Amino acid sequence: MSKKIYLSPSNQYSNTYATGNTNEMAQCDKIASATATALKRCGFEVKVGKSGDSMQNRCNESDNFKADIHMPIHTNACNGKITGGTRIFVLDSARKNAGQAVLNALGPISPGTADSLTYKTDLYEINVPNALTIYVEVEFHDTKTGSDWICNNTTNIGEAICKGLCSYFGVTYKSGAKVLDSQGYKKGQTSDGVLAIKELLLLAKTLKIHNQGVDENGAFGDGTEKAVNGLLKKWDYDQNGIAGDNFIKKLTAEIKKKI
Repeated sequence: MSKKIYLSPSNQYSNTYATGNTNEMAQCDKIASATATALKRCGFEVKVGKSGDSMQNRCNESDNFKADIHMPIHTNACNGKITGGTRIFVLDSARKNAGQAVLNALGPISPGTADSLTYKTDLYEINVPNALTIYVEVEFHDTKTGSDWICNNTTNIGEAICKGLCSYFGVTYKSGAKVLDSQGYKKGQTSDGVLAIKELLLLAKTLKIHNQGVDENGAFGDGTEKAVNGLLKKWDYDQNGIAGDNFIKKLTAEIKKKI
């Protein structure tokens, strides 16, 4: 039987963002939608709280849904100077592994570096639901860096939350990104074709199409793979580390635009 996840996006419309003429409720609704899409793709049952609904109604709905996880989704704020990273709240140490799994997936992609997992006993949506609650504070929205990142990474945030829950439940994560190439050059190979790929990547770096270095030897190693995956991420494709015919054509086209 698939696990049930109840998503409760913030209803705090008065918490305005530093950029984008938006607010916490609007952005958390978008994050919840992206998270739901990713979770359903991975086989979870998902219910999302109605936009702007009360915490009381959300908790009742979560209980009626018989959720395994109740997940409030919020963004944070401090003094307009701190981009503080991901904060995860759980009730106690018995819930630590669930919260840590989400933190491990979401923390590395948020711009702030002070990621943390904290036990909280004074939050309504932690105490009331029958389900295990993982309370997510995605990032700080009152700085330009944090606000811009949240607004521009809705899908990535949702995918990261999904990856964390997949990890906790032992479910295989299924990427929603399209595959650019399923065959081509990849890590561990050495050939004239690999050298040609690396020359393209070096030229692309010079033209500021990407900023990742490549391996200094003749092999397709870690550096080259990071450069390939960085471009695949930029183009919204699955980061499978493969540089095939389509990758070469796309990168060549970008280079021609810059020359």
